[in-house]
Amino acid sequence: MAVDPKIGAAFIDGGIVHRIGFRRLLPFSLWHLFMLQAIDSPFVHKGEVRRFDLRVAVGVCSLRYPDSRIRRPRYVGRDLRMGVRKFLHYVGDYLSKPEYVVIPRDGTTPPPPRGSAPETLQIVWDVLDFTHWEEEKVWNLPAGKGFAYQAGAMRSKGLDMDFMTPEERAYQDALEAEREAERKAPHG
Repeated sequence: MAVDPKIGAAFIDGGIVHRIGFRRLLPFSLWHLFMLQAIDSPFVHKGEVRRFDLRVAVGVCSLRYPDSRIRRPRYVGRDLRMGVRKFLHYVGDYLSKPEYVVIPRDGTTPPPPRGSAPETLQIVWDVLDFTHWEEEKVWNLPAGKGFAYQAGAMRSKGLDMDFMTPEERAYQDALEAEREAERKAPHG
């Protein structure tokens, strides 16, 4: 059986070295994701990106946990749009999250979450608990690997999980497209 591309992408990066300007970026990690969320970067909330934002994001993605001192590069290229595209391509190479459905036990649904931690912190906690690795190692994991290890941790704790196959994903996409078409159709 082939590995689901979403899970495979979390572990296989092909050894690509990403650079923006003259700065080499580390594999996009949970630490990078957390830092970008902490500074409310437009790369995590889909806002307008300025050259300064790109310089900050490149600086963040050059750090290893627990280093939080952002050193912005002076040069990120002449073409801002090209730099943003390169940065988004870089993030996309590492940010692959497995898709799964948690199956409730005994036909009961779990209670709604209350006061949950930020998703990135929860991932780190789950992976630390599951692997007993050093905190620095977990924070420096490529983000997709963190998502995959978290899914493994949840499964090992007894959650009945059914990972989606490419066929199931195609079926879900078709259903969503059908729902979208119905929403856009004029109601007579």
